[in-house]
Amino acid sequence: MDVSKNFKMSKIGTALWFSPVEMRHSGTYLCRRENKCMKIQVHVKSKENCTTYGHSSLYFTIKMKRSVSCPSLSCPQGTNISNVRWYKTANFSAVKTPNRFSIEIINNVIQFNEIYTNDAGTYICDYLLYIDGKEWIVRATTEVVVGVQDTRRPPEILGPSNGSKIEAVLGKPLNLTCRIRFRFERHFNPVIKWTMMNRNFKEEHIGGSDHCIKKVIGIECFFTITLHKVTVDDLHATFYCHAQNSVGNATTMITLSKKEKDIVFFIYVLCATVLFLLILLAGGGLMYFYWIEIVLFYRHYLSKDETVGDDKDFDAFISYATHSSDLSDETRENHCKIDDDEERFATQLLPSVLENNYNYKLCILERDILPGGAYVEDIAKIIKRSRRAIFLLSQRYITGPSLFELQAAVTCSVEQEEPLKMILIKLHSFKEPDSMPQVVKKALKALPMVSWKGDLDGKIAQNTKFWNKVRYYMPVKKIKHNGKI
Repeated sequence: MDVSKNFKMSKIGTALWFSPVEMRHSGTYLCRRENKCMKIQVHVKSKENCTTYGHSSLYFTIKMKRSVSCPSLSCPQGTNISNVRWYKTANFSAVKTPNRFSIEIINNVIQFNEIYTNDAGTYICDYLLYIDGKEWIVRATTEVVVGVQDTRRPPEILGPSNGSKIEAVLGKPLNLTCRIRFRFERHFNPVIKWTMMNRNFKEEHIGGSDHCIKKVIGIECFFTITLHKVTVDDLHATFYCHAQNSVGNATTMITLSKKEKDIVFFIYVLCATVLFLLILLAGGGLMYFYWIEIVLFYRHYLSKDETVGDDKDFDAFISYATHSSDLSDETRENHCKIDDDEERFATQLLPSVLENNYNYKLCILERDILPGGAYVEDIAKIIKRSRRAIFLLSQRYITGPSLFELQAAVTCSVEQEEPLKMILIKLHSFKEPDSMPQVVKKALKALPMVSWKGDLDGKIAQNTKFWNKVRYYMPVKKIKHNGKI
């Protein structure tokens, strides 16, 4: 059995402490030190027999002037005691230290000229007393607590402000929080509550949850109640938050108002939605009208050259209506200007733009193929050696022998593993004859067609919509600038 715990004793250093001292602690105590044994006789008397016993616990306010007297000093009646010694804490430290030079001990009383937080602690006084010829050591303790002065102000309600209205939605939950500031009190025992005055002027108490936070200037408390479902009666009721401390009380009053739909917010959302749709529509329209330009821009900077390593000799084979010796002199004279336009377009304009400006290599029969071979076999070989096939369509092309080149290209495209991509350029309007092969009719409906509306004698801009469309269907190829790609 642990005797020290049962008798509420503890050993601190070389001292034996009783906390608190009781009548049962009376008796004989032995201590051994350096092979010497000492016997101490302890006789405990009840302080209730001393009506003048001083305070054993004191509370001092910072910055004030206070004093500490030995609480047991006035108990021995008619005895002049002058040998009082003072200590601080359980280690029996000196009361006066270099850090607290302003402390004085006058007439066995500790005088504090100004109280500081470090002055808090346990102060011990003891002195010798002779009773019936025996020497007694009388020892008493005084616990000093240092703090600020208790407030002289009632609590302060920080929110909600008195008379304010809080918006609420019918049928929805609502939290009401009362925020109160309490100044310092040693014995802090606040009272916070919510009450409701209904339309029949009947007061009802509403329970809630609270939590407090210590601040520099006091304690801040939050008391929250929850209306799980706001009703019409709640809108006609008055809610009061009450706060009270030892000095006084404070009250704030609030009411609820029905929250209307936020028309302004709805208008903002509607306008933002409409604006977003307009921007989306405008962006889609711009992409639709400038899709070709966007693709060409992407190709110019990001795409790889499609013509590298494909074993093709030409980027495009050009097929157009050539002069036919089968026509009579009168018919040839009537179509002279049209023939010249088609030939100039095929042999001059196309090369000047596609070859000179965009680095494409075109195949034109009269220019790039030596005469003397079999016409049908040459056309088939050239088409297979080309990445694209461009056909300049007109009424004379549709009804002339050059239509065979379009038919051959369609046939080669079907036979090849990778279909040949064909581009149709409509130079002049034409009407399909009944004798046109069926495979050609299907090709005219399925293949991309670009209409020419320019003037061969006028100045043709390189970035016109027509040339962009032609380049869109041509293979991706790096453009030369000053002889460099």
